[in-house]
Amino acid sequence: MLTETVAGRTFDYSHNVGRGAQTGMGFNTPVALTIAPNGVVYVANRGSESISNVGWNRTGVGQRISKVALGGTWGEEEYIGEFSRYGNNDGQVIWPAGIASDGDGNLYVADEWLNRVSVFDADGGYQRHFSTVPADDAGENGSCGIALSADGTLFVTDGRSHQVRKFTTGGAFIGSFGSKGSGEGEFDSPWGITVDQDGYVYVADSGNHRVQKLTQDGAFVAQFGRQGNKRGEINYPSDVAVDPEGDVYVCDWSDNRWGKGRVHIFDADGKFLTSLVGDAQQLSAWAQMTVDANADYAKRRREVRTTEPEWTFAQPTAIEYDTENNRLIVVDTQRSRLQIYNKLSRYLIPQLNL
Repeated sequence: MLTETVAGRTFDYSHNVGRGAQTGMGFNTPVALTIAPNGVVYVANRGSESISNVGWNRTGVGQRISKVALGGTWGEEEYIGEFSRYGNNDGQVIWPAGIASDGDGNLYVADEWLNRVSVFDADGGYQRHFSTVPADDAGENGSCGIALSADGTLFVTDGRSHQVRKFTTGGAFIGSFGSKGSGEGEFDSPWGITVDQDGYVYVADSGNHRVQKLTQDGAFVAQFGRQGNKRGEINYPSDVAVDPEGDVYVCDWSDNRWGKGRVHIFDADGKFLTSLVGDAQQLSAWAQMTVDANADYAKRRREVRTTEPEWTFAQPTAIEYDTENNRLIVVDTQRSRLQIYNKLSRYLIPQLNL
């Protein structure tokens, strides 16, 4: 449904932005995004690596941070630029997994392979990096999601040590919480993370198929979702977002019988509201440019039995709520695009708005 109304809320599909591209106007396996104070969106691209006839070729293609303006409607999006490249030198990334921005527009990129956070200014200028592994930690580590609280604390999930670690924006290690397990406050391969306006931390507890709400010291507060294949049930959540009204959005990455990934929406008390499955029934402006440039593309697209696999989500990995514009932005990873939904108030069909 392009417009879905439930429990006094209306989620109205707006448009999608992106196309597959190793560089330039498009994305390459996008896995995370952040919204800067000026409204510019930065997208972390995981890119790809190649296998040659002599074995694994670790020369990544497409690992970069894209800088875009989404616009309010189809065709208004703008590609602004990109920065960073594949590698382990200063300012480079190998497996970017999370990205966050602060009040000055500085960007913090968590790298799962290098186990470090690289810091850039709003123009992509490299500033510094710091390790996400404490000096006395000799175990397995893999930095994933990253979020910034109002007081300037950086929270980084580690999917291999099953912890959430806290740092200053300067990179000083503050402490950590969590351990491997399925109990309250325990994690199994945590991934995405966010902090709400009241300072509570939400963690996509992927291996436990749930989202946990915690204090900044790791004390359990609430759980959202449980494992299953029905609407409102979760398989390997990859990210979470919270809007100013307290509604919680869970990005469900995995394949299931309802399609290739969903976004589940819960109210602040954990009541399931609805699920989004993707609504990109019109190509993005950038993708349409590609089709218009090649008549054969247009013919082949018209010959398919159904375009449903094209407009639904395909392994969505990340999600953010754009408070300034009251809209939800979903990173539709395998389609190399962002799908955007406006959250409307006072929708003018009262019989639906129950």
